[in-house]
Amino acid sequence: MIKNYLHFVSKKKSQIVLFTLLNLCGLFFILLPHNIFWNMIDLYFSYSSVEVSKSFNQMGENGRHLYFYSTLILDTIYPILYTSLILGAYANLFKNQSYILLIPLLAFTLDILENINISYMNLNYLMLNETQVMVASNITSLKWIVISIMIFLLIYGLFKKKINA
Repeated sequence: MIKNYLHFVSKKKSQIVLFTLLNLCGLFFILLPHNIFWNMIDLYFSYSSVEVSKSFNQMGENGRHLYFYSTLILDTIYPILYTSLILGAYANLFKNQSYILLIPLLAFTLDILENINISYMNLNYLMLNETQVMVASNITSLKWIVISIMIFLLIYGLFKKKINA
C-alpha cells in the first residue's frame, strides 16, 4: 500500500497536481480576511505569549474564529499536500534510501501537532498559559528545522541527480 502511494505521488502528473493544489491552498491562506495570513503564528520560527496575544488581537474575534477553522481545515490539507509532494520527489531522487522518507513524515506530524496547539491556544485565548505557548512554540520551531532539512535534502537530491545525469 505504501509503495503504491509512493508510486502514485512520484509520477510527474501527480507532482504537477500536488504542486498546483499546494499553491492554491497557500493562496487561500493569503486571501483570508481579518489579516489572518499576516498574523498566523505558525509562520513564525518561535513566539512568546505576548506575540500570540498580539496576533490574536490583531485578527479580532471574527478573525480568530476563522483562524481556528482554517487551522483545522486548510492547515491540515496544506501539510498533506506538501508531504505528498516531497515524498513523491524523494521517491524519485532517493530510490534506495527509504529512511529519508521519515523526514517529510516528521514534518507532517509536527505540523499537525502545531495546528492542534494553535487551535487550543485560540480557544483559550483569554487565558493563555505560558507553558502551553512554550510547548506550541517549540513544536513550531522543530517543524521549521525539519522543513529546512527537508528542503535542503530536496535541493541536494536535485543537484546530485543533475550531476549524475
